[in-house]
Amino acid sequence: MTSDIAPARENALLAYYDQFARAADKFRSPFLLFIRIYIGYQCIISGWGHLHHLDSMTEFFTKLHIPLPKLSVIISANTEVFGGALLLVGFASRLITLILTANFLVALFTVEFMQYNFSFSDLGQQIWKDQTPILGDTAFPFLATALIVLFFGPGCLSIDGIVKHMRAKR
Repeated sequence: MTSDIAPARENALLAYYDQFARAADKFRSPFLLFIRIYIGYQCIISGWGHLHHLDSMTEFFTKLHIPLPKLSVIISANTEVFGGALLLVGFASRLITLILTANFLVALFTVEFMQYNFSFSDLGQQIWKDQTPILGDTAFPFLATALIVLFFGPGCLSIDGIVKHMRAKR
């Protein structure tokens, strides 16, 4: 008789978990919308700030030994402004987040290399020992959001989602 109770409990737990998962799934698109709007807006503000403080940003990029610092600032800033706008509305989301991911990885590792004097061979070991420099960097939330949207998509509350829905109807 006890052997009949165990499978019943297991089935009840699985049923509750399935209900929980379905409920959580309903929040996927609103969550993706929230982070796209928040980080997209922050990208626009950041890029706009870089463009309007071009001389000081060029000086900063020069200190980081980034080649062609003024051009690099302009490219990075425009990537953030236009990429942020596209991310905000969810248009060409996976393509733009691929570009934003590259931009934020360069930003993150360039600053970290400069501040902590890492070598490429020691970088993996150092990150494994202490993630604080990366997690505390201002580029990290931007990078995390770009990766979330890259891998999970922008959600149905986006231009991409609307286009996908319309194409599925055909």
